[in-house]
Amino acid sequence: MKRIIDQDFIAMLEGHDLCIQNLMNGLFGGNRRSRAYGSSAEFADYRTYTEGDELKRVDWNLYARFHKLYLKLFVDERQLHHRIYIDASASMDWGTPAKSYTALRLGAALGFLAVQAMDRVTYYGIHDDFCHDLTGTVIGKDAFYRAADQLETLTCTGTSRLGDAINNFNESSSIGGISVLISDFFTDDSWKEAVDCMIQKRREVHLIRVLSRDEMNPQIRGQLTLTDSENRSLDYRADFSHAHMKAYRRAFEYHQNELRSFCASRGVGFITVCTDEPIEQMLFDKAVSAGVMV
Repeated sequence: MKRIIDQDFIAMLEGHDLCIQNLMNGLFGGNRRSRAYGSSAEFADYRTYTEGDELKRVDWNLYARFHKLYLKLFVDERQLHHRIYIDASASMDWGTPAKSYTALRLGAALGFLAVQAMDRVTYYGIHDDFCHDLTGTVIGKDAFYRAADQLETLTCTGTSRLGDAINNFNESSSIGGISVLISDFFTDDSWKEAVDCMIQKRREVHLIRVLSRDEMNPQIRGQLTLTDSENRSLDYRADFSHAHMKAYRRAFEYHQNELRSFCASRGVGFITVCTDEPIEQMLFDKAVSAGVMV
């Protein structure tokens, strides 16, 4: 596999950030605003002094003007923990470049934005009904570069049951953040359960669908055997005609619309990318428009 990041890739991301729509709970010491007031250098508001408050927080200039005690309140800055789930089933190994390569590049971009903002990020590969921790918790740019090397070793095999994997996954902390699920969503499994499970954990959720050009607009004719990369018992041989292609496109659009409408009904971000698109288009056009990053 080609390197998923390089210096040009990192330079392209400078000045951008993840788009956090809601205030979240997190650890002290980050750059994200929380619902609480804290002790950062950024002023937020005043409130009236009550017995027991620290006198060092009193604004004595206001006392001189109004003869009342007021406390300065400052923005509480927290560190969030983001989770990126990557479908590692055999079908993700298809395409030029492979869908898995594109998925890893997108995941790496979002992870870099996280650590750049002093947040944490963890990557998971979904095999069968299990989420495999690929990198451990990544904090800081040095750890991110090591994690990128680990991501490049990901092997896509077998199947992935997205709903079961996310439902069975026991998160080690309740720190707020975003959850991103990257997959081709070519599965009979209930991916909707995976989405609802992530929402129930009070996280902002985004789905990224990665497809090859052949899957989005196949150009095949004649006697062919189609092989299911995840289940050989589903191999299908037929004389593919214009009618077959028309039926495929109808089914594809139905599935695409189902993903889009379900995500909209849940307030979940959804984008579809094609592996032959420039990474800049995926990030700065589609991901920005969908509210994944700014």
